Amino acid sequence: MKILKKPILALFFTMITQAQEKDITIGLIGDSTVANTYGWGPSFASQVAKTTKVLNFAKNGATLESLSGKLDELLQRKPHYVLVQFGHNDQKRYSKEAYQGKLSSYVARIKKSGAQAVILSSVTRRNFDEKGQIRPWINEKHPSNLPLNAKAAQQVAKKERVPFIDLYSLSVAHHNKIGPEKSAKYHYNKDDRTHFSKEGAEAIAALVVAELKVAIPKLGPSLKSQ
Repeated sequence: MKILKKPILALFFTMITQAQEKDITIGLIGDSTVANTYGWGPSFASQVAKTTKVLNFAKNGATLESLSGKLDELLQRKPHYVLVQFGHNDQKRYSKEAYQGKLSSYVARIKKSGAQAVILSSVTRRNFDEKGQIRPWINEKHPSNLPLNAKAAQQVAKKERVPFIDLYSLSVAHHNKIGPEKSAKYHYNKDDRTHFSKEGAEAIAALVVAELKVAIPKLGPSLKSQ
């Protein structure tokens, strides 16, 4: 019996260590399209494994600048990964260059905390043209727009060497595929083409989960299979 004690004890500690390694915390930070009110964040939290904890620090009306303090609060919770998605409100206030500078600052702070930053471009608005294809919402009075900021976010991710999920392009392709009628089921209300119904949030969250598995393969066990 004495001979078996060490191997059994070693196996026990190995199992405990492996279990601890599977406990992952993922932070979310962004605007209302991610927030708990009518964003895809809550549905994302329902599409992760039981051992995965999701901290959603996204907020309605948020910009990279306005939520800077909340990022500090999130990082104090020691997440392993932080998904960053801003753009809907930032496009109204900042140029592409200013947007990139603020996004780079977020990445630097996340890295310094020991977490892995993941940049996401903004999910599209559901505006369609006469051919049933997504029409980018561009306001010439605004310093920037979602398509421009999507490319800007990708450039930051490349420069900072962090994973990038092009949720803008993914969501545009998704809506072009299902068309205006089915996309209308994603509206939070009949006039809201930005925020999500439960069905819409689940669909967008599924896009994020699927892409995360590709961008960060080791996160696979922490995410549910679709």
